[in-house]
Amino acid sequence: MHRVICIQSARKDDRMTCVFKNILQHDRRPGRKAPRSGAFTLIELLVVIAIIAILAAILLPVLARARLKATEANCLNNQKQMGLAFTMYVNENNNSLLQSHQPNSSASIWPNMDDAGGFWGINPNAPPLTGSSGTQGAALAAVQGNLMTNNLLSPYIANPGVYHCPGDGRFNLPIGSGNAVGWAYDSYAVTENVEPFGGFSEGFTKMAQIRRVADCIIFVEQSDTRGFNNDTFAMSVNGPLPPLTFNYVDIFATYHGDVGTFSFADGHAEARKWLDPAIKAAGAATLTVGSSLYQYQSPYVPSNSKYDAGWLIQHCIAPNNQ
Repeated sequence: MHRVICIQSARKDDRMTCVFKNILQHDRRPGRKAPRSGAFTLIELLVVIAIIAILAAILLPVLARARLKATEANCLNNQKQMGLAFTMYVNENNNSLLQSHQPNSSASIWPNMDDAGGFWGINPNAPPLTGSSGTQGAALAAVQGNLMTNNLLSPYIANPGVYHCPGDGRFNLPIGSGNAVGWAYDSYAVTENVEPFGGFSEGFTKMAQIRRVADCIIFVEQSDTRGFNNDTFAMSVNGPLPPLTFNYVDIFATYHGDVGTFSFADGHAEARKWLDPAIKAAGAATLTVGSSLYQYQSPYVPSNSKYDAGWLIQHCIAPNNQ
């Protein structure tokens, strides 16, 4: 309890000066409880911890989704820049599409480019990540150097970071060997319909040949375990009359959740949320240390598939299905 003590003033006016002192004393009368000390009880601490845990469970997934959305937005910006670079290349090369391979040959016209892929043929005799000495820093320098010197689009894209999706988990993997190099920098591949590879018969050579440019995919997020996205992204539509079927060989990436990004021949970019469990599983597998998955031979999927085949058939434009 609190006690107020008044002390008699020594002044002549005989006024009282009250000095307040808060003296905490325990009332020790039988049956009365001692006052609380101000510390939390165990029950109160447990309640606070439970509230914090509930808030964390609510907020952490939201923050994770926001992070994935941020990488997706960055990736779409990359795709947009590559689509515009593709358009500028076509305009400055007599309407010709990317021709980085010799006709009817898998040999690249850049025979010394060993450390990056997705826009050309890699030198088949070169070991993965040549000159990297097994370190990520050296590998990054080698890949970025090739992207800026041996890439057909480098005159139109000054920053090699455009070729890297910030959500590409391979960039954080250790450098392995063989088909399980794991570490990689380039996140995108040009599609085979606009850069015919070898004797591929379903590709265009001139932009004017593409009648549905807004539907024609030209760059895909690809995930490869060999240290680069080697060559083009191979996919095909069998037609032209319904029922159409769709087939692909390479791996669609899942760098920001179950969403992949694409750029199109008219220069725009868009995202696609994957529904097919096989696409999602293959994309996730390539981000695992030691994985050697760089191709997925899908079955010929009919166009009325409830998953992604219908959308892909619509956007995999080739001379035989437009």
